[in-house]
Amino acid sequence: MTRRFRAGIMISLLSSLLLGGAPVVRAQVHLSVSKAFGEKVIIAVPLFDVEGGTIIAVDDVRDVLRFDLSNSGYFSLVANTEFVDETETEDRLSGRINFQEWAALGAEVLVKGRIEGTLSEMSIEATVYDLAQGKSIFGRRYSGRHGEWRGAVHHISDDIVKQLTGEDGIAQTRIAFVSNVTGVKEVYVMDYDGENRRRVTRDNAIAIYPDWFPGGEDLIYTMIRGSRQETRRAGIATGTNSRVTSLPGLNAFAAPSPRGGDIMMTLSRDGNPEIYRLRADGSELRRLTFGRNTESSPCWSPDGRRIAYVSDRSGAPQIYTMSATGGSPQRLTYEGRYNTSPDWSPKGDLVAFTAKVDGVFQICTIDVESREIVRLTAGPGDKEDPSWARNGRHIVYSVTSGGKSDLYMLDIYELEPVRLTSGAGDYLSPAWSN
Repeated sequence: MTRRFRAGIMISLLSSLLLGGAPVVRAQVHLSVSKAFGEKVIIAVPLFDVEGGTIIAVDDVRDVLRFDLSNSGYFSLVANTEFVDETETEDRLSGRINFQEWAALGAEVLVKGRIEGTLSEMSIEATVYDLAQGKSIFGRRYSGRHGEWRGAVHHISDDIVKQLTGEDGIAQTRIAFVSNVTGVKEVYVMDYDGENRRRVTRDNAIAIYPDWFPGGEDLIYTMIRGSRQETRRAGIATGTNSRVTSLPGLNAFAAPSPRGGDIMMTLSRDGNPEIYRLRADGSELRRLTFGRNTESSPCWSPDGRRIAYVSDRSGAPQIYTMSATGGSPQRLTYEGRYNTSPDWSPKGDLVAFTAKVDGVFQICTIDVESREIVRLTAGPGDKEDPSWARNGRHIVYSVTSGGKSDLYMLDIYELEPVRLTSGAGDYLSPAWSN
């Protein structure tokens, strides 16, 4: 059974200053959009106007904004861009917005914009209109260098999502992952839409299992050089890289607490792999699981009070939960004989995991309270290592088919995969920033 959402929007919108964007509309405006079960707001996005010497392509700006809004899950786009552009041309010739013409296209909301630039800098101004009321809802201006235009557009889309739905957008988030495109597995980061890929590790060794520290500025990962393993912390912007653990045996699956300060990870320093809790600098090591079985892949609940992890104590890998301070484990999954790679939703209600179904790995979720399992993927190709976006609605995961691995994004309500990577090399082990 597919989980659905209720898009009931009745929001008071205030044009206030958001981080990185200057307001261009100051009056308080109210937008009332009442939608039936599962319906979306229909939005029109014409080409932005251009002034000055900007080198930014307006087609590219619109493509990114349309991608962001469409994949947010809350909006449907007016599909016929030819009609959209004709209506926009008429507006520019008349010097006014013909709200009736825009509404005739089926749109409920309209986004207009202007791009201004010099040889070195640009600004993108966006204004959103409620077509039923014939009023502007809010406006923002985003400034920066030409090379930062994609980030500005992502900011615009996140502002639109927040203002019209009350939910956090994901367009400004990033995804860490592992790729062997250079011939050895290294950690990279990219924008949530697969653009702006940047290599993070240069250890001349294997780098795997990345995860984010709170704030999205640092990563933790496992480095393997010969028979030695370490967990290391890498600063994305600063380029710093420091050791966290270098204990005998396995040092893997490190997961920073959403509250900061502590890490959960798997170590085999005492023999078989067990779950340990430690400080972010590698100190104050505390073992949480005890037994003869393999315990691995811990992840935190969003409140930092519990963890989910994998144990084979029942004879095959299954998902268990326990207090983040230790104690008696509780088995979470009973269906299937091979369930791994848990990730706890930021909303706290679901745990996503990898399950082997008819010999193929698929992505599933389980409701922590009801224990209802929903399979999100189907078909050939192994789907593995799910990671939640901060909105608790989207998941990124890897798909391996024909000897090639790539990353896909999935809205758990829409269930239409969006491919994020392509080209040479494999793309694995994704981790979505908070």
